[in-house]
Amino acid sequence: MPEKTDSVREHYGDLVQNYTDAYDTGKLRNVPIYPAAHFRLQNFLKTLQGEPNQRVLDGGCGEGSPLLAVANQGHEVRGFDFTDEMVESAKRRFTKNGLDPEWIIQASIEEYDTFASLTEDGLFDTAICFGVLPHVNSELTCLQNLHKALRKGGKVHVSFRNELFNMFTFNRFTYDYIMDTLFADAPSEITETAAEFLEDRVERNIPPLRISTERGKPGYDAIKAKMHNPLDMPGLFEQAGFRFNRIFWYHFHPIFPMLEGKKIDKSQFREAAFELEKNPFDSRGAFLCSAFVVEATAE
Repeated sequence: MPEKTDSVREHYGDLVQNYTDAYDTGKLRNVPIYPAAHFRLQNFLKTLQGEPNQRVLDGGCGEGSPLLAVANQGHEVRGFDFTDEMVESAKRRFTKNGLDPEWIIQASIEEYDTFASLTEDGLFDTAICFGVLPHVNSELTCLQNLHKALRKGGKVHVSFRNELFNMFTFNRFTYDYIMDTLFADAPSEITETAAEFLEDRVERNIPPLRISTERGKPGYDAIKAKMHNPLDMPGLFEQAGFRFNRIFWYHFHPIFPMLEGKKIDKSQFREAAFELEKNPFDSRGAFLCSAFVVEATAE
């Protein structure tokens, strides 16, 4: 899948500043794109409280902000990313903050040998992998690779796009999920009737397809970007050698996303969402959140 892989790399190579802004606590209410990455990181940092001297690996470290936040808590950090621009930015940020830029390397989560060198000083207590699994060829292989880098009893935190969120959006994602997944094996009479029923009940023209970024790179809807069902997570992680622990919900939507900026003021929408983010274990997150993080323990 080299073409898809290259498009993912191009997409994220164009978003370095977007991620830097998303982690900036002073910009949470003003950044154009909802700062979901900030809340995902805060949830993780809270799990490290009371866990001194952790050795933390970031598989898909991006521009380095999450690892810097972890290092600021006194932990030892290493990371890798497969996007040139992200690795270069992370190295610069490490240097600027007095950390060794050699702790960041270019590697792929799908090929353990590319980042195995980071374990030469010892296996890791914790590994995070944020925003990566939607784009890979084999989720199982990636989780097994993370398992190899962890000590027994070490924990992993991995993020996914939430497939069940489609049942809340009432847009093209709802239509596609029902027709392509829920009714995937249904006879034609049922699928044709269901399609006709849904036609007047969901907004199939929204959200608009994101084919390219502002600078002409592949947009999110032009790259491989899978969704995952949270109900499948225990089995997937157990197959990879982990004990499934819990799910953290994040990127809450207080009302149907199509109403943001139309029926509901954007600032009001964001404040209500921020309030919901305070409880990442709220069961409503299974439908109100577009993403989630799985915590699991290496057996």
